[in-house]
Amino acid sequence: MGFAVSLLNAVFRRAFTSAGLRKYSAAVDDEGTTLHFWAHPSLLIVSENGAAAAASSKQSVQTRPVVVLIHGFGPDPTWQWAAQVGPLSRHFDLVVPTLVFFGASTTGAAARSDAFQAAAVAALLTGGRHLPGLVLDEGRRQVHVVGTSYGGLVARHLARSLAGSDGDGKAALGKVVLCDSDLAKGAEDDAVLAAKGDVAVVTELMAPADGKALRRLMALCVHRPPKYIPECIVRDLLRKYFSDKREEKIQLIEGIVTEEDDPQLNSPLPQEVLIIWGEFDQIFPVEKAYKVKE
Repeated sequence: MGFAVSLLNAVFRRAFTSAGLRKYSAAVDDEGTTLHFWAHPSLLIVSENGAAAAASSKQSVQTRPVVVLIHGFGPDPTWQWAAQVGPLSRHFDLVVPTLVFFGASTTGAAARSDAFQAAAVAALLTGGRHLPGLVLDEGRRQVHVVGTSYGGLVARHLARSLAGSDGDGKAALGKVVLCDSDLAKGAEDDAVLAAKGDVAVVTELMAPADGKALRRLMALCVHRPPKYIPECIVRDLLRKYFSDKREEKIQLIEGIVTEEDDPQLNSPLPQEVLIIWGEFDQIFPVEKAYKVKE
């Protein structure tokens, strides 16, 4: 990794550690799915090797609400949530998972849908095995979910899977926040985005294979992008965050569940939902926010 990208990576990781977050990992199913995640230590008991461990006894924890931050496509969640973890950590305990095929999170399962991603996060949050701090003697910690872009699609499935959870160590799901996440996207939206990025199919844009494609993506996803980015930085970003598991990420894009797959997909969520949208979003234009609200 080049110096500039290494420096940025260190800065963003420092934002997480300064917010009191520490990095852990957990095997969440019997199909070889391992999620790496950041969390406040009060939410779990840690074994000597630093991995999340099951425990029969409860650790004393602060009974603050919990917020789960689910990232979108692109670099590690430390890059995507660095600005938010500090302010949020003053009021909430945080869990920031790295979704499957991003970073070091992986699976042996064949599934590639956003619903599968949600099932993996749900397994991390429920049962008290990986995050025993979510289960208290007097009841369950309230968990709010925030998803941005692709993470919002995952948050939708997570909200449904945790809705009305009672007993069995399950977390009580509170509010849902969707940030620039087009829950109503379909094939026509992908075609429009591909045309905007001057590529044949949307996977060429969202999972760039070379520096030219990455520059196109950055021009669309960054408001007021830098006028000049040295080729060495583009090359390092591509190698570190986009080339790794690229084929699997393409499968994730192709595996997104749509209303054609599930007619009930966009029936109203039972939780209170807040929609946040960037006025200048070129990936998901702001008018899509009103369609999501409907």
